[in-house]
Order: sequence, then structure tokens, then C-alpha cells
Amino acid sequence: MFAAIGRFSYAFRYTIIAVLFVTIATTGVWGFLGLGAKTKMNGLYDENSDSVAAAQVTDLANGREMQPDILVLIKPAEGKKITDPDVEKAVEQTRQDILAKFATGDDSKLNPTNEKEPQASSLSYTMFAPGGPQANDALFKKFTRTDAKGGTWGFFTLPMRSADDTQRGKDWVAIQQPLMEMLQSDANKPIFTAQVGGLVPVTSEVTEGVQKDQKKAEIIALPLVAIVLFFVYGGVVAAVLPMIIGVLTIGAAMAVASVMADFTDVNLFVGPIISLIGLGIAHDYGLFMVSRFREELDEGYDTPTAVKRTVMTAGRTVIMSSLLIVAALACLYISPLGLLTSMATGALLGVFIAALLSLTLLPAMLAVLGPKVFALSFHWFLTIFNRWNLPLIGGVIHWAAEKTGRAKTKANIEAGMWGKVTDAVMKRPKTAIVGVVTLLLAICIPIVGLQFGGISQTYLPPDNKTRMAQDQFQELFPDNTGQPVKIVFTNASDAQIKQVLDEANKIPGFTRSNPADPNSTRFSPAGEALSTAKGSSDKLVVRGHEVTIRTSNGSMQDPNDTAAVGEALTALRGIKMDGADASKGIGFLVGGMPILQQDSINSMLDLLPALMLLLVLVTTIAMFLAFGSLTLPIKAVLMSLLSLGSTLGFLTWMFVDGHGGDLFNFTGGPMMAPVLVLVIAVVFGLSTDYEVFVISRMIEERAAGATTKQAIRAGTANTGRIITAAAILLACVAAAFATSDLVMLKYVSFGLMFALLVDATVVRMVLVPAVMKLLGDDSWWAPNWMRKIQEAVGLGETSLPAETRDGRPLSSVRPATAGPGKAAPQVVAAGVPVVAGSASSPAEHAIPPGAGMPPTDRPARPTPMGPGPRRPGPPPGFSGRIELPPRPSAPTQRPPQDPRSYQQPVPGQRHRQGPPPGPYGPGGPRHSGQMPRPQGQRPGGPPAGGPQGQRPPYPPRPQGPGGPQGPRPTDQRPSGPPPGPDRDR
Repeated sequence: MFAAIGRFSYAFRYTIIAVLFVTIATTGVWGFLGLGAKTKMNGLYDENSDSVAAAQVTDLANGREMQPDILVLIKPAEGKKITDPDVEKAVEQTRQDILAKFATGDDSKLNPTNEKEPQASSLSYTMFAPGGPQANDALFKKFTRTDAKGGTWGFFTLPMRSADDTQRGKDWVAIQQPLMEMLQSDANKPIFTAQVGGLVPVTSEVTEGVQKDQKKAEIIALPLVAIVLFFVYGGVVAAVLPMIIGVLTIGAAMAVASVMADFTDVNLFVGPIISLIGLGIAHDYGLFMVSRFREELDEGYDTPTAVKRTVMTAGRTVIMSSLLIVAALACLYISPLGLLTSMATGALLGVFIAALLSLTLLPAMLAVLGPKVFALSFHWFLTIFNRWNLPLIGGVIHWAAEKTGRAKTKANIEAGMWGKVTDAVMKRPKTAIVGVVTLLLAICIPIVGLQFGGISQTYLPPDNKTRMAQDQFQELFPDNTGQPVKIVFTNASDAQIKQVLDEANKIPGFTRSNPADPNSTRFSPAGEALSTAKGSSDKLVVRGHEVTIRTSNGSMQDPNDTAAVGEALTALRGIKMDGADASKGIGFLVGGMPILQQDSINSMLDLLPALMLLLVLVTTIAMFLAFGSLTLPIKAVLMSLLSLGSTLGFLTWMFVDGHGGDLFNFTGGPMMAPVLVLVIAVVFGLSTDYEVFVISRMIEERAAGATTKQAIRAGTANTGRIITAAAILLACVAAAFATSDLVMLKYVSFGLMFALLVDATVVRMVLVPAVMKLLGDDSWWAPNWMRKIQEAVGLGETSLPAETRDGRPLSSVRPATAGPGKAAPQVVAAGVPVVAGSASSPAEHAIPPGAGMPPTDRPARPTPMGPGPRRPGPPPGFSGRIELPPRPSAPTQRPPQDPRSYQQPVPGQRHRQGPPPGPYGPGGPRHSGQMPRPQGQRPGGPPAGGPQGQRPPYPPRPQGPGGPQGPRPTDQRPSGPPPGPDRDR
């Protein structure tokens, strides 16, 4: 299937590019512009909880006149007190003006209050309404405070009209500026100052911050990613390709999310999650594909073959990786919280569309570019700096060009840094395992202090005005936080209410605002509404149409202390009301903002075991179907859990304990449970993603005949640089979101950065090879019956075919590499000097597209007449490789051919049988770094491995002058400029 996709992408490359670019460009712009207006600030609470049922019941019976949505904190001017008559008069007049302007008319934003029953409407009336302080000294004392400097403070609250979270936020944005102007009018300035807090203003600040930070992060991320990609590839063209995939991924995902928002509720966090996950994953997948395409060109394949082989290898790995991440994110749909499912949807869209474009659009662009993917490299910039006579900058560019621009075969890569690291790890695997596991387990220790919390002002930066007002209020009024705990009684008698409230008074941390009587009494025909309220049908069954709704408001001493709130909630719901009868609707519900948040946290904690079980099962099954091994999925799951545990430990140390708060502008405290659950799913998926990439390369080597040790070494070495670069790319995107003012986005960004650092280095590059070295061939074990299932499903690793040209296998000489700091030695292979590690540039010598035929500007190879001469074996003691000093210039004559000479396998590589390629082997003559080369020729293709990893025999090659085939045609003598690393000439 993947080979067919590769051929299709090449054959219809222009059509694919035109259709996808036009479609995504138009829909993407529409999605960018329209999604923000369609998202909502809802889904924060468990809709099936008792607290949501309590809120619905009170809203149906009383409306929203009892909700302290907006909190106005009053501080008298210097020298005045809150009880001064002029202060009381000014505050009350301002409050009345606000209600008159915003609480009247059909489009009113505030809820009109009931002046006859001040306790049922706004708590502020007991203080500022005429006769309020004198009417109830206890309540007066509750709503006034004296600070450390002797100044007095007071507050009043305003309820919003709308019952919808999103609409309340929009209404607040509409009235915020004029309301603040009324509070801070010239007439009020000499009398008092006012600050505004409350849940609605705090939520609105979070909403505005999400949209602002998303744009800021995207502006920062794209240049960072561009710089990293340029240094990874050493060229502009190759660096631009993953960026194109990333931008189009965001556009397409935004468009799909915008369509979804027309039919269902979508939380506003879907936008930044699409940008964070979609942009990062798209760059990773683009990096995998472009790197493999360059590798295939470096190995000597023409453009059509390179595109096909890229899709068959890197493309298949991208699809497998995306399926695993999507499966991990899909597990979040078991959550009852709309916020979490919306964030999962955003991440899922980003991953899925990134994989789809990487498998369709990206191969088509590579097919159009071909060897031009190397264009605008460091060498091009080097020529510019040379013209400007800037030797220092030119030297840096030259060094970068040597590191990034030269062609690297598999032999070069395996002899590099990651190959050496893998060798060192496999020499002492037990030491490596003990060291890494001990380190990661030590990082996991802070998890014991993990705390969860709901949305609050602590998620805003410390210098935010709304947060400062809310912090000031909670400091002055710790027993009245503006977030009451409500006990909602239905059809209960006075004796039953008194019995419940007396028991509630004994609960530590819980205080009731009025210990004598319930705060409100309503007789409402809300029976049917109550019986259908979500979460209440299994608690109360109401018969009839009239229900007595009575509410008692209390509070928690510290509503942000989730442990205390949880204990109080358990104790409150554990109270047994005398004479309670669900069939008659006699009972009570516990609600209020602290309880709403605690129910959401409890639902997340109840979800975690099922979520982790689903993640493990889905990952194990998917990896088994892909690799045919039961050992590998189990190992991958254990390592992913280790990475996840260390990430959670780091997040707890940083955000709960507060380390780094001054540096990154946040305050330590409980973490938002839904966001943390999203981090768990994403980190687990990314850990598995890198595991799939490494293991896929190992299995590819195994299919070519390598032993387990060789496969581990080759797989780790060939993927080490790519995985590190991919982790850096995703970390750059995450770092851009770390600049957000909202601590929720910092959770995700810092969690991803730490997980990538750990997973892409010590886990994937140290722990994986060490464990597999100890397991040996058991790494590939699975029961026979399970292996038959895997073979039947057909998701096994693709085995690359032996590519041929004119019926002959394509192959390439794997040159030996020089040691660190040494010049590449000249190697005599089959009588032709070859400079080790100097593979010629495909950009200069790629075969034009078309059936893999040789270029027309190269003379056709003479066809041998009859069987070739029998080759004698090497004499005893002859190594087959002669080390020669570097030559200052090209030789004037071609060295004589020695029929006895042949190239031995490079040390550290597995031996491939069959005669070595000669000077006229497939792909053209092999040359030294000093010898000229005809234009139009290219390096040979990769070795074609048989079922046991062996090369098929080569056809007889022509002999030198005087041989059976006659003299070599003079027009085939190499000519032209010497080959070198410069791809752009």
C-alpha cells in the first residue's frame, strides 16, 4: 500500500499540490478567522454531578439573583472609614446607577435584584442598603474588614443575568469598561477606590489570555523552528518543507474545528492546543520524511525511487506513530468534562492532519523538487560571504557546511556519535539501566505532593489587576470568598433543615453565613424541572408541580485547599436527613462553586485508572500488530510510564511547589486537573511515538539480515540524530507557548519540553538499546498463535525490495569513515582509489525521472560477450584495502586495475556476500576525491539485501586493456570537476 502511495504521489504530484494547497488555504483562512467566535468557555464541570444539579435547581427556582458573579471591593479614601455616611451614600448611589444602566431592559447584562429580600439577591445590600448595617450587626461585621494599616474595606456583588458561561463572559466584556468608569468617576475618587474581581471577570481574563497567547506563541514558534530546521538540513529549501506542512496543518485543523463548533460545544482551549500539538507534530513528521528522502538520494536512488522508498519507510512510521497518538488521545473521550474532550479533539485533529499531509502533500513536493531539495545550502551563503571578504563569518559558514551539507551514507551515520554511544551502552547495559532508572525514579518523588484545583485567579499572572483584586479580597475576607457552598433543600421541613445544618456546623473548615435560618425560601412550580435536572433524577424523584426550594449559603475557609474541600464535601453528603424520602422529593443537594470544582476533580481522579488501562491496552495491541513482538510493546509501555512519571514529578516540583515562579511569572499552587490529564495522554503518546520510530528502523535492519545487536546499533545510530532534531523542534514550539501568561498553558509547554528532553535522550538513546541488548533475540518474541494473528492483519514492517536498473541490482559502495579529526583515507577498491566518506552529490548527478534508466549523457556500458573471466581469490595475507596518503591533485593516469583486489567489509558492519562492485558497477564508476568525474553520473544505489541480507552476485565486469573484453573506450575516461561536498554548483 505504501509503495502505491509513493508511486501515486510522484505520478500526480502537481495535481496533489494544487488541490491540497487551494483547499487548505481557503478553508484554513476561514477557520483562523471564524473559530474564535464559535468557541465557548464551558465544559469545566461534570454535568452528571450533584453540584451541577443543585445549580440548575436554584437557577430554575430563584433565577441568578443570588450568584455573586462580579465582586466589587471598596476601599475608602485616606482618612475615611467604610461606615462614614458619605462613603455609604457614594457606594450605594454608584451601585444603584450600575443596576439602572445594566440591569434594565431586554438586553440587560446584570440580573435585577429583589430589594425586599436582600439576603436572597445580593449580599451587599445588608451592608450598603439603607438600614443595612443597623439591621444585622453580624452580617455587617462579616462584610467589613480592617487591614494591617488600619484601613477599612467593604464589598458588594453583582449577579449576571445569563445562565450560560460563555454568554456571561461576553456580557462582562461588554460592560467592563463603562462599569469601571462609573466606579472610578471623578465624583467617587475623593471618597473611595474600587477593584473588580469575581469568577466571571477571572474567567474572562483567562479567555482573553488564551486567544492573545496563542497568537503570540505562533509568532515566536515559526522563526525558532525555521532556524532549527535550517541548521538541521543545512539548506533553506529542505527547511521550508516541514514549515509548510505545519502551517497547513494548523489551517486545516482550525477549519475542521470551526465546522464542529457549528454542531456542538467546543471549548476555547481547542485553538492553542491545535497550534501547540499540530505545529510541533507536523514539523516532526516533516523532518522524518525529508530526512529519509535525502538519505535515499545520498544512497544513489533517483527521485521516483527515493519518493517511493521514503513513503514505504518513513511514511509508514509516520502513520503508525499518528495512529498510536490518536488512540491515546481518543481515550480522553471517556471524560465527562467538555473542556478535556475539546482539548483532546484539538490535539487529535492536529496529529491526524499532520500525518495525512506528510503522506500526501509532502511526497508530492519532494517529487517536484528532487535533488533541488539541497538548494540554497550553506555553500550558497558561503559564496556570498566570500565575495564580501568576511573571513570569520565565512569560516563559521564553511564549518557548518561541512557538518550539515555533506552526503552521509548509512556507514557514515553508524560510525558517528550515536553509533559510538550505542556501542558504549551495549558494552555495559546493566550499568546504563540502573543509572537511568534510578535518575528517573528520583525525579518521580515529588508526585506525592501533587494537588489538583479548579479554575481560579491563581492561573493568571501575579500582576494581573483582576487577580490582584481577588487576592486582596481573599486575604481580607477568608471566610467569605464570594464562592458560597450551597445546601439546597427540597420539600424539607424546618426541623429537617435544622438537623442538617447543625451537623454541617460541626464539619472542620466549613462555616455557614446564617446559622439560624436558611438564606432563602421559595415556593416555585419547578417540580418537573427539578425531576429532569441532570444528576438529580437518581437522588430526588419529584411528584407534583410545586416544590419548596430552600437554600443555605455557607463557605469554605480556603476554597483553593482541595483536600479540605474534598473532606468537607464527603462529610456534607454523608449527613443523613431524618425522614428523607426520594419518592416525595424530600432531601438536599450540595452545590456551589467550590463543590462544582471538587466534583470535577473527583471525576478526573476516578477517570485516571480507566484512562491508564486504556492507554496501555491500545498501545500494546497497536505495537504488537505493527512489530509482531509481544516483548517490545511491554517494554515500550514500561518506559513510557517511566517517562510520564518523571514528567509529572517535574511538573509537581515546579508548579505545585512553586520553583521557578519568580523567573516564569506564576504562583505555585494546585494544578488544573483536566489540563494535567491532557498532558498525561500527550506525553504517553509522544513517548510511544519515538519508540515506534526507533524500533521500526531496527526491524528494517533485521529484515535485511542483521543480528539483534547489529539491528540495535544501526537502528539507534540512524535515528539518533533525527529523533534529537525532532525533539528540539517540538520543544521550540512548546517553549513558545511557555511565554504564555496563563499557567494552564505553561503546564502543557513545560511538561512537553521536559518529557521530550528525557524521552529523546536518556530513554530512547540509552535505556532502549541497553534493555534490548540484555533481552537479545527475546526482544522479537511472541507466541505463535499471536504471531499468526499479526501476520493475518498485515501491519508488519515493510521489507524494502531490491531495486534494479536494466535487470541489474542497484548498489553502492559503503565507504569507510575516518576517525575523529583525521583525514579520510584513500581506499583502493577493485583497482580504483575511493576516498572514504566522499559520496558524490545527488544534486549534481541524479538520474532524470523515468523508469530508473541511466542518463543519456553517459555512454552505454559495453555488454560482455559470454561469461566473464573467473576471478581468483585474494592472496594470503592480503587485506583488500590499501591506505594511501592524500594526493594533492588528480592523477594524470588511471591506476592499473588489479583483478585480485576487492574491498573488504568496513569494520563494524555486517558482511554482505557476493563480488564487490567494480569501476563499472551499477550507478557508474567510483572515483576518488581527487579524480575528475563525468557530468551526469551519480553515486551508486544502496546495497540490495536478499532475504538473508546478502547481495546477489554482480554481472561480470570488463577488464582493463588487453583483457578479454578489449580496451576500455576512451570516451568513458572520467573528466570534469572533482567531486566534493558542494551540492549547489
